[in-house]
Amino acid sequence: MNRLWLLPLVLVLGACGRREPEIVQPTRLEVWAALQAHAKRYRIEPEFIYALVAAESNFDAAARNGEARGLMQIKPAAWRTVSREPYEPRVWEWRENLRVGVEYLAWCRHTLHQRNKFSYPALLASFHYGLDRMEGLDFDPHRVAVPDNDIYRQLWRGNLRPVPPPSRPARVAP
Repeated sequence: MNRLWLLPLVLVLGACGRREPEIVQPTRLEVWAALQAHAKRYRIEPEFIYALVAAESNFDAAARNGEARGLMQIKPAAWRTVSREPYEPRVWEWRENLRVGVEYLAWCRHTLHQRNKFSYPALLASFHYGLDRMEGLDFDPHRVAVPDNDIYRQLWRGNLRPVPPPSRPARVAP
């Protein structure tokens, strides 16, 4: 007897047990506040990190593009480079995504300094395209396309603060 009619039912029932993680969307002020400690730890300008989050995900913790996930658009290979935590579901926790993303950014910077190839365009290219790909291009950012994004174009040209950080809301007197 042909049981192919069962296949759609099995697929639907199998998917019912799997749940997408609940993704909490942070405010821009929360992102700005959370990245301060990471920026200080790795001596990276917080405005630079903030602009990178804006360029990569537009502050959307649920952003996905191919394998890239979350605020910093971290791919599994980059995640494994700097974290022992499991990629899924931790990549969807915006604070963890931000932490791992900044650690990977610092890892890229360290690698570029070791090879005497550091520049902010090389750092951006290494973060965005991956260290392996950039190593194959001798870390030359002119050998890859600048992402079609105004924030990235400004960062690539040396403006390390193209996105103004949020200011705290003014307190209203009672």
